[in-house]
Amino acid sequence: MWWKILLFFWIAVLSAVAIVTPIAGTLGDLAGVAQWSETKMIPMRFTVTDRGGAADDGGWLLRGADEDGREADFHFATRPDGLDQAEGYLVLARYDTEEHRVEVAEILGDYPAFAFPFIPGLEERAKIIFFHVPMSWMTVVAFLVSMWFGIQYLRKKDLEDDFRSAVSAGLGLLFCILATTTGSLWAKFNWGSFWNWDPRQTSIFVLLLVYGAYFALRSAIEVDEKRASLSAVYSIIAAATVPFFIFIMPRIMPGLHPGSADDTGSGPVFSSGMDAGMRVVLYSMLLGYLVLYAWLMRIQMRLHRIKLKRADVAL
Repeated sequence: MWWKILLFFWIAVLSAVAIVTPIAGTLGDLAGVAQWSETKMIPMRFTVTDRGGAADDGGWLLRGADEDGREADFHFATRPDGLDQAEGYLVLARYDTEEHRVEVAEILGDYPAFAFPFIPGLEERAKIIFFHVPMSWMTVVAFLVSMWFGIQYLRKKDLEDDFRSAVSAGLGLLFCILATTTGSLWAKFNWGSFWNWDPRQTSIFVLLLVYGAYFALRSAIEVDEKRASLSAVYSIIAAATVPFFIFIMPRIMPGLHPGSADDTGSGPVFSSGMDAGMRVVLYSMLLGYLVLYAWLMRIQMRLHRIKLKRADVAL
């Protein structure tokens, strides 16, 4: 029982960390944004190196350094509260190319000990990676496990293997729907619409159809052995297409999704340029979802055995 409580605690804490952790850029990010927009503001954190003094316009200037050690003047409309005690700040700011200083529009909080990096074009929306990617990967795992138990059924003709294969395929379909939903939400805010027929979206839609047909096949056959045999063969053929639709097709075709043929990166999971903090949270979420999947499989198998025992008693 304790590990189940720990599992929910693990996923809940990681979800909270993923959502609550602020996004913070650097002076380099500010300068880069200023090249294409002088009014665009981004969050950034900096430590105070000089308490500064009153500015000519009635505001307040202080000297600060970002996490890379670069320094700049930060201009506030008024003297920041608690300046004498503050180690640093998390602010919403832009870079003033004429005055060569950082214009602070709002103080978001004190200097955070931990923050995710600012990713141009994504910003807060980048956090969906902690939910969308684990769901996508669990889709692959579940479908491959379904194939494995399909093979086991063909070898041993044990109906329990058939049930395991069907349960795993069902969980894979659930994770596939969740991955599609979270991906569509991200697409709406980043690409402008929920669905763009990007190669990645198209491939996952095809998988939904493939495994929807799997369950249509199972529901159409009443004889257990015949249903199990045909389902096992179908699960093997269907799972053989999963690596193509998930890993190959989206990478050989140009698209909007990270990791496409015209993207220089390798995708969010294998990219060596991903921030270390984001990588730890992402992989921890992957582990949590993997254990959750195994637990759901176990619950379904226990319920199945209980139903079989009740059926034997009734006979």
